[in-house]
Amino acid sequence: MSSRYQPIVVILGLWLLIAAPALDAQPWPGHQAFAQYGHETWQTEQGLPQNTVQAILQTRDGYLWMGTKEGLARFDGIRFSIFDKQNTPQILNNQMRSLYEDREGRLWIATPGGLLMFQRGAFTSYTTKDGLSSNNVWSVYEDRAGSLWIATVNGLNRFRDGKFTAYTTQQGLSNNSIGVVLEDNDGALWIGTEGGLNRYKDGVFTGYTKRDGLAGNTIKTLCADQQGRLWIGTTEGLSVWANSKFATYTTREGLPHNHVEAIAEDQAGALWIGTARGLAHYRDGKLEAVTRPDGLTEAAILALHKDREGNLWIGTEANGLHLLKSKKVTTFTTRDGLSANVVRSIFEDRNGKLWVGTQERGLNLLSKGQLSTFAAQQRLMNDDVMTICDDAAGNLWLGTTEGLRRIKAGIITTFTVRDGLSDNHVRSLYASRDGSLWIGTRRGLTQFRNGQFTPYTMLDGLPSDLVGALCEDRQGNLWVGTLAGLSRFKDEKFTNYTTASGLSSEVVISLYEDAAGALWIGTHGGGLNYFKDGKFSHFTTKDGLPDDVIYQILEDEQNYLWMSSNKGIIRVNRQELETRTNQRLQSVVTFGTADGMETRECSGGGHPAGWKTADGKLWFATIKGVAMIDPAHLKLNQHAPPVAIEQVVVDDKVIATDTPIKLSPEKARFEFYYTGLSFIAPQKVTFKYKLEGFDKDWIEAGTRRVAWYTNIPAGRYRFVVMACNNDGVWSEAAASVEFLLQPRFYQTWWFYAVCLLSLGLCVWWWYRLRVKRLEGQFGAILAERTRIAREIHDTLAQGFAGISVQLELVARMLTIAPQSAKPHLDQARQLVRSSLDEARRSVWDLRSQALESSDLPSALSETVKRLVADTSIQSQVQVSGTYRQLSRTIEDHLLRIGQEAITNAIKHARAQNLRVELNYVAESVKLRVQDDGCGFDPRHSPNGHFGLVGMRERVAQIGGQLIVNSRQNEGTEIIVEVPLSGRTI
Repeated sequence: MSSRYQPIVVILGLWLLIAAPALDAQPWPGHQAFAQYGHETWQTEQGLPQNTVQAILQTRDGYLWMGTKEGLARFDGIRFSIFDKQNTPQILNNQMRSLYEDREGRLWIATPGGLLMFQRGAFTSYTTKDGLSSNNVWSVYEDRAGSLWIATVNGLNRFRDGKFTAYTTQQGLSNNSIGVVLEDNDGALWIGTEGGLNRYKDGVFTGYTKRDGLAGNTIKTLCADQQGRLWIGTTEGLSVWANSKFATYTTREGLPHNHVEAIAEDQAGALWIGTARGLAHYRDGKLEAVTRPDGLTEAAILALHKDREGNLWIGTEANGLHLLKSKKVTTFTTRDGLSANVVRSIFEDRNGKLWVGTQERGLNLLSKGQLSTFAAQQRLMNDDVMTICDDAAGNLWLGTTEGLRRIKAGIITTFTVRDGLSDNHVRSLYASRDGSLWIGTRRGLTQFRNGQFTPYTMLDGLPSDLVGALCEDRQGNLWVGTLAGLSRFKDEKFTNYTTASGLSSEVVISLYEDAAGALWIGTHGGGLNYFKDGKFSHFTTKDGLPDDVIYQILEDEQNYLWMSSNKGIIRVNRQELETRTNQRLQSVVTFGTADGMETRECSGGGHPAGWKTADGKLWFATIKGVAMIDPAHLKLNQHAPPVAIEQVVVDDKVIATDTPIKLSPEKARFEFYYTGLSFIAPQKVTFKYKLEGFDKDWIEAGTRRVAWYTNIPAGRYRFVVMACNNDGVWSEAAASVEFLLQPRFYQTWWFYAVCLLSLGLCVWWWYRLRVKRLEGQFGAILAERTRIAREIHDTLAQGFAGISVQLELVARMLTIAPQSAKPHLDQARQLVRSSLDEARRSVWDLRSQALESSDLPSALSETVKRLVADTSIQSQVQVSGTYRQLSRTIEDHLLRIGQEAITNAIKHARAQNLRVELNYVAESVKLRVQDDGCGFDPRHSPNGHFGLVGMRERVAQIGGQLIVNSRQNEGTEIIVEVPLSGRTI
């Protein structure tokens, strides 16, 4: 080692051995009975109406009320609601002197302008007009009989059954200016006045003054403790009445000031005394002034109140509202003697001394409750102490950005790259069981043993030369966390693990082996990893962790893992991690500023960044000091938080909830503002809510204190909300509000009934139409059958009968006189032709089946194709114009006319060519059938044929025009034109 780095400082050695024990005699600032309390302050900037708080009270619904000189404030831990003359007409004076809640839950407020009562969201005022002896009221108290006693500047008033009764000096009071009233365990009423203390029992007043041992005659406050003693705060000191005599405490006994304004007793039986110059604490006969926290030392204390969770609320004059509460985390900063707030590393040596390395401000020592610093030593004053450890020989090793330092018997020795160190920037140290000191730097891992440095780099198998965390397991494996993964060093060989092996991130920044031999790995960006039996499991924010950066991992005696991160100190049950399921982690608790930390951001980069000391306490490095948690004495908040719905807003309008809510149908936007009343850590109160009738399951709202709904259907609903405090205790009862969103007319039952009835009527009407149509069709068919039957009977049957007679005669005469049979045979033939014509005429009016499955052009084409199929006639069918469907009647008649004309051309005209044209024009349809047959005279129908007559009848039925052009041996042309105006389908 170079002589340049071997200064031996004898004076330093003596200082280390002598000065540190000497420091034990000096008081450590802040390490008093009050160090376990956190301190918060609220002023007008945070929502108070005014900074002089004269009265504080927590009502049974969980709200905290404050009386100021400029109005009344209701507080839920997050928001203030203000009541004053501007928004509450019943308030006649904004100065709120005292607050009291009676057994019926009514809040009474004493003001210089009269007495106020608040109940179910409404204020009622009482003045001299109602029987008060004075509007200048100081306080209110209810005795065990249910009577209210009102202290005024003009006597004592009793309020019972709606009536006031006044008590003054005429009834035995020593002074009419009454300040405070209290009933003791014996049922005696104690009245504090400006002229002494009065006791009222069995209708008799007894007075006490300074002559009787009272500290002063002007009484400001009274308090009965758990032991039955009466404490009296006066303008000249504190007195206690016990065993029928007074004892007095003043500044001589430890009061910060003799003017006592407020007294409160906590659950432990200790008294808190507010004076004109700070706060005092009395317990087990010892009275001492509270010199911390800052902001209360010189403040005039006007009001004190202990809430149900054990928090002490303090009202001051002109200095706002203060809160003292038990802290789960105790933080040590430069105020407590730390050399710097940015802490790099923490380490407890074999002698039980806790060493704290800071950023560029050297080393600190915490021993036996005393804090000392080495910052005065020039060699260490500017050191950035990144890592600390000791070895079996008792040497203390420091890793800094300027090299490796060893403190041995008061001598500081520095090692650098000139001595064989791989890099001067030392990030981690670990003393293994074999006596080796392992040094992690930016340029690899170095082993220091027997005075020799042995470097290991990527060339030797390390995944990266930037080495962070170091840890040795029970099997003697050295685990190394690097920038490029985790490495195990055993038998001079590195085995590397990366994301390909199952790691969630290759930036490994912390290592811990638990009692079961499993390795826990903290990463930067990949959360927590668990390595056992050669397999990795990991946990990230997706699994319920608040952060994916884990700087340090520790374990307490209750099998909880504790981890430092950028978002606070995390606690999670180790067993839940080991028995991981796909569900989110349920045991995760995060500690931050609400629990006593100066900042939730912990410190990384140094090693170790946290330590578990021999007494079980856990210490963590942060950027604002050292945070300490004692898991064995961690007090959980077991008080279920009351939950309240503060406001319901519908379409930007506040809706009153004290009466049944019925909303008109057009309402679309619903807002529910709620709160959970826990004051230990109100920022950590979480909520879940459900709109019954709409939501199927609870909705986890986190810390959000409003729920929104839009465009919900009409119906009856119930909004329900529950709160959970900082330690996972849910409210015992949910808060709820019911409302009815009225339906629009088309959403009502009667509208549905009308629609159903109308639908039924429509179905019935359609059914009747259908039946009527079927009946009409059946009637038409029946009529047609009757007509055909009649015609057959009248024509065909008679013709067939005549034919039968003629054929019988022919049959007889053929054997007797054949020549005579011929006229009868001719007559039979004539009867057959006549019957055939009658048959045609009978079926002429039947509907064509061809139109049932096709349109008119197709039916005509099919007719032509069928009729000329067995002939030599050349046929042509042409359709022109824009086709449109016609009525069934028109199409049927046109088809029948076309059939008749085509049949005549084939059978009678002996035509060689046939042409059929169907032309659709704007106002009519024209059918033209033309042949080149023998023709005929249109003026005379052929004997025995009725085709032309039938055509004319059909054309007449459809309102058309028939044109027949024909000449002998020149063919025939049949033209039918039918107007279509309003006759298409």
